[in-house]
Amino acid sequence: MSTTPEKTALVLSGGGAYGAFAVGAMKVLFAGRSSATSYQPLLANIFTGTSVGAFNAAIITGSHGGSLLANAMLLENIWMERVVEQPGQCGNGVFRFVGDPFDYLDYNCVRSPQRIASEFVNDSLTIGRYFLGRTANFLASDRPVRQRLFNLINIGSFVDTGPFQDMLPRVINEQDIFNSEHRINIIATNWITGEAVHFCNADFRQGLGILAVMASSAIPGIFPPVQIGRDIYVDGGVVENTPLAPAIEMGATELHVIYLDPKPQYIPLLGEPNTADTLMRVYHLMLATKLNEDIETARWINSGLQALGSIGESAQAAPVQLRDAIRVAGRMLEREIPYKPLTIHRYFPSAATGGQLGGLDFTVGAVSQMIEEGERSALLHDCEESGCILGISAQQQVNYA
Repeated sequence: MSTTPEKTALVLSGGGAYGAFAVGAMKVLFAGRSSATSYQPLLANIFTGTSVGAFNAAIITGSHGGSLLANAMLLENIWMERVVEQPGQCGNGVFRFVGDPFDYLDYNCVRSPQRIASEFVNDSLTIGRYFLGRTANFLASDRPVRQRLFNLINIGSFVDTGPFQDMLPRVINEQDIFNSEHRINIIATNWITGEAVHFCNADFRQGLGILAVMASSAIPGIFPPVQIGRDIYVDGGVVENTPLAPAIEMGATELHVIYLDPKPQYIPLLGEPNTADTLMRVYHLMLATKLNEDIETARWINSGLQALGSIGESAQAAPVQLRDAIRVAGRMLEREIPYKPLTIHRYFPSAATGGQLGGLDFTVGAVSQMIEEGERSALLHDCEESGCILGISAQQQVNYA
């Protein structure tokens, strides 16, 4: 790995509990145990993340472990001690279901009478407000009855993200991220305009950074939206689940992209599919299409730069390369920013783990399995299988700065 840390980025995608996969992959990369880094510790100064990737990026960027590997080990400890639902513990560190009857039957929960009483009161008020509000809307609406009945359902109203909100200030120090030598860019979606909004180191002050991480993790329909100022935000994965473009715009030329969703061909097709399974498969296919578009963009950038270099040396370029060269030249004139050859290493889970709601499975067994899968993916990294993009050689590069 010859790229300097200032030009090296780690791109962390979203996926709920599957974010543990990135923890395992980062441990291997930062320890120098992967062929992707020529068995040298990965030194990266740029971190972009969406949803749980934003959470992971914030921990790595703001920790003072002395090295990225130490920060990754700290991140693993946070996952195993604060995020997961440990045996003998009441719930996980991310969310709980409002009015969940199992909480009142679980010894680990009821052994804290004050807590269970407080949750019972709050849950009763939440459920009461929900049915009162939905009933009022049902009676006041002039829409068809079937549509009004459908509008009565909102799963997100029964999900309490209080545990996540309480945990974030304990594990993220905004001042550390604000002053960090590592650059961070986390993405949330403006729920009104549908635009991706980016938060960087300078935003981590006076609680704004914590809100940004919460907003980036607010899965629509499951976790409640987050208000920042006058705007409402949800999960950044709605528009940019794997933030490649921000990393490139920050100057990265070598990117290590950790995906949390397996390739569609590795996701089993059920003989008797249900609605949840069908919707999840559509979601995976949409993500795969977007990822392929991003990778194809990187390919033609490299091809165009190589063609421009060949033209400068009076060498003959293929028609496809000439087309790519024209596209690159046009983009550089439009953006007034020089393109650089890109190297992209990609890391995927080898198979779908967990069920349709695996992204919400924060049990210790599921999280441990995902960490191990991340380690395996980085240890056995195969560029041909993963579809990496290797930048053009120094002899082929031209200086456009």
